[in-house]
Amino acid sequence: MEKNKCIFLDRDGTINVYKGLISRPEDLELEKNAAEAIKMINESEYLCIVVSNQPVVAKNLCSLEELWRINDRLRKLLEEKGAYLDDIFVCPHHPDKGYPGENTEFKIRCNCRKPDIGMIEMARQKYNIDLSKSYIIGDSTIDIQTGINCNMKTILVKTGLGGSDKIYRVCPDYIANNLYEAVNLILGDKPKWNY
Repeated sequence: MEKNKCIFLDRDGTINVYKGLISRPEDLELEKNAAEAIKMINESEYLCIVVSNQPVVAKNLCSLEELWRINDRLRKLLEEKGAYLDDIFVCPHHPDKGYPGENTEFKIRCNCRKPDIGMIEMARQKYNIDLSKSYIIGDSTIDIQTGINCNMKTILVKTGLGGSDKIYRVCPDYIANNLYEAVNLILGDKPKWNY
């Protein structure tokens, strides 16, 4: 059976405007042309799957149910513009314990929090994905390190953090101004520059 190809997307700062930790659906706002970019993926041979660290749950800023309501709003905003996500995987955990008001159930070390590859692995198995023919697009060095850990091509977008987190010393395969440009790099002519 032929394997699928996927464009994995980070959520905050890549698809929606970066506002720190989003804990209410009404705070989610799409990046300019993000829906158009996802629609292009939908019309291509690639799956479009979100993989997102969401420590808002571990930090007790919202419940797991509220987190899925935020993701439902993301789906709704995209659907209004004719785009859709094939799936959304989230990591609600955070490894650092000992903060007032934290949700201790989710304050654990896990293998799903990027740059660990748990979410990608779940998606790979569920959708029979060939990671060597797949991409990850994100706004942080964590996203780029995740792609490197999975042997995928990586694209850093300049929206959101734009790589300013500098948590990992990594070099993406490509850099794009935004998600729309990143998707065009993949689906249009072969990328014309390398970093």
